[in-house]
Amino acid sequence: MGAAEAILARLPGKDCGQCGFRTCAAFAAHVAWYPDALRRCVHLAPQSAPVAAQAATPVAAPASWHDMLDREYDFVLEQFPDDPGPREVILPFNPANVERLGIKRGDVLRGRPAGVGCPVTHVGRVVEDPDVFNGLIVWCVVGPLGARDTAIDIGIYTPVAYEGVVHRTRADIAIGRRYFFLPQTCMLQSRHSGVATAVAKRGDAVRVRLEGIWIA
Repeated sequence: MGAAEAILARLPGKDCGQCGFRTCAAFAAHVAWYPDALRRCVHLAPQSAPVAAQAATPVAAPASWHDMLDREYDFVLEQFPDDPGPREVILPFNPANVERLGIKRGDVLRGRPAGVGCPVTHVGRVVEDPDVFNGLIVWCVVGPLGARDTAIDIGIYTPVAYEGVVHRTRADIAIGRRYFFLPQTCMLQSRHSGVATAVAKRGDAVRVRLEGIWIA
């Protein structure tokens, strides 16, 4: 039995998506390379995760719950600890390009989110095999330096979802509600908005998936 198969045998098989992957099998393949990521599974007992991973990260609340334009927001969205950057699900304007360009896990992509009010070109590393049928890509934004060597230009795209961890919040986060949130590493430090479609509380943190993204 390989490493990924052994990890999969420990997982609940619910394919709930709370870990950021569509299936337990995809998550197990990721954990085989990044063992600390096992703590993302909310269904495992806390002792299943490495001890170091269970330590709470001390984070202070913002001095002001206002973005750079003095607009209020509800919480700060941080990246998963083992990810190279903020995790996003994106959809190229031409989904067929995912297959045509042969995009695969590990590729570095460059594109600009359109229709949400963001003027910044984003660069991200693909962190799981793309959904070729729907044209969806899951990447972690790594910043412009990540494209200095090689990057595949995907043009404009639509942000479908943001996923991450919340330590600092002044609102109860519940499924089905729209929130204003501040991505911790946003270059513009501008609040975003999204509907919570998955929420899992564990320890002092809340893992959340937000869809219907726009900047306002």
